Amino acid sequence: MNIKTKAKRFLAALLIAALVCVPLTPAYAMSAGDFQDVRSSDWYYGAVDFAVSRGLFTGTSSTSFSPNGQMTRGMFITVLGRYAGVNASAWLSGTVTGSGVNLRSGPGTDSGIITTMAQGTDVTILGKSGGWYQVRTAAGTGYVSGDYMKPDRHSFSDVGYGQYYAGYAVWAYEKGIVNGDGSSDKFSPNSSITREQMCTMLSRFASVMGTSLAQSQSASSFVDGGSISSWAADSVSAMQRSGVVQGDGNGAFRPRGTATRAETATMLQRFESACGGFSAPNQDPPAKQNSQSGGSGNDNNNKTPETTPPSGSTTPPPSDGEYPADTPAALIGSTVPTKGSLIRVGLYYKTNSYDTSVDSVTLSCGSGFDIGSMPERSFSTDRTVSAGTASITLSGTTFTVSAGGESYTYEGSVALRPAGDARALTTVNGGYSYYGAFELRPAKNGKIDLINIVGIEDYVKGVLGSEFSGYWPAEALKAAAVACRSFGMQYDWSTYAGYGMDILSGSNCQVYRGRYGATDSTDAAADATRNLYLTYQGSICTTCYSSCNGGQIASGGAPYLQAKADPYEAKAAGEISDYSSWVNASHKMGMSAWGCYAMAKYFNKTYDVILGFYYTGTSLQYGA
Repeated sequence: MNIKTKAKRFLAALLIAALVCVPLTPAYAMSAGDFQDVRSSDWYYGAVDFAVSRGLFTGTSSTSFSPNGQMTRGMFITVLGRYAGVNASAWLSGTVTGSGVNLRSGPGTDSGIITTMAQGTDVTILGKSGGWYQVRTAAGTGYVSGDYMKPDRHSFSDVGYGQYYAGYAVWAYEKGIVNGDGSSDKFSPNSSITREQMCTMLSRFASVMGTSLAQSQSASSFVDGGSISSWAADSVSAMQRSGVVQGDGNGAFRPRGTATRAETATMLQRFESACGGFSAPNQDPPAKQNSQSGGSGNDNNNKTPETTPPSGSTTPPPSDGEYPADTPAALIGSTVPTKGSLIRVGLYYKTNSYDTSVDSVTLSCGSGFDIGSMPERSFSTDRTVSAGTASITLSGTTFTVSAGGESYTYEGSVALRPAGDARALTTVNGGYSYYGAFELRPAKNGKIDLINIVGIEDYVKGVLGSEFSGYWPAEALKAAAVACRSFGMQYDWSTYAGYGMDILSGSNCQVYRGRYGATDSTDAAADATRNLYLTYQGSICTTCYSSCNGGQIASGGAPYLQAKADPYEAKAAGEISDYSSWVNASHKMGMSAWGCYAMAKYFNKTYDVILGFYYTGTSLQYGA
């Protein structure tokens, strides 16, 4: 049910950005001595040598490093991506959504056909020209109509495919290193990065890398500490105590001051020293899941290839007098029964239909781990280890847990949770971070199923941050929070009970990636609607939702999932790249995410009105 893709406008990179960051591939490992503008007497010589010898930076020419050149946000995430060993192109994947789609030599139907692609063909997106994607496939490189191509992951509206930082931007967003520029669905890649932004990204980067920074310095206050943004304060403090950043001669941090390339190289060298080096976890994207029915229906596009793309909504926008009267979902006093406070979410799994199981699992948590069993929802501790990393492998039905130089074996299943701090986050295989406990079971194919046992409200925050965007209006996010919570609770938990799971983490149910996409706005929406469910005649609703409906809601087979016109979504259609493709790929039942957005932003509707429109005759009730 992943509907988090947003409008994508593509801006050309500034020439200076290209000069500064596009790699100049040398025939040998570079060093600071290769640059005429970096002298051995310069204070930054050692840092530049560290950065270029690691391949984090390249020169702006074969003989120039430009130490005083400004760092942009796009440059910095590129440097971090190189530091982590990211395969940037792997994050720019897409899927062909139509049957028999032509791959052409140019961006138009007058260009020659290279080959014909089947529905579900995987591609790497190289660029975009008008309504056509330039892609690389197993059969070669060419162009495919945007009507039959769906990017697999979010891209900021101002990050264009083909830019040197594009893949790194997607990676950094997916990993939670960046959340945008704070006000919209933009990353501002060509803006100079500020010192507080760098500290924040480095702090998140350390978490993604599964490393911690030694606190070698006593905490000290900067004279301008009051001007550090609240969202950056903890990260700046951590970087100060680890020696990564220091004040200037007057004891000021200058949080909104910019950084040069030499200063950035120095911070990275200090960062390496503070964490003592690390072995970067695999940074490939999670395996793609097949199109599956469930919360979001299937993603198939069965139109004839390369028909003229619709110019907008499939239903003409209404006149001002055609909007329906508000019918809010009213809050009623009685409570509604729920299935409990914990939900068991399959993160890696092998079921009869889907397979994302893995050969091994590495969990990282600074508080250490309790290890034991959790076959249902009650944890039984066998031992506690202080080691911050635990690696789990499986042989037959025997699990081996390796932590702190010791190994422990468990037959049939094993469970781990943060020791001592129930709110500590655990990073899984160097990727997403989650609250809660984890149970590992043997999968049917001899690999490992991994289950996250997490509180319902933390689950809702994880889904909301994965499925929706933090920059959306508060009322839209509240409506989405109620829908996510209701869907998760009402989902038929018996479906995967034989695998120890209540629900899966992929788009076959609701996309759930822990804390990676959560923002203050999405968390606030979940908190504002805490324990609130959408109900119909005393039962929690199956709140289907999709990205778009093209102006017509489809029937879902329940009294509250009625077929009717949606006059609101069209107001937001201009903000959605490849709108017609998203309409065709959506099941259109229940709430339109972009219609929800439009109702809040352009019509000032509150969340109860939004829910009442998309789910006919419903009420709001708190869970028992």
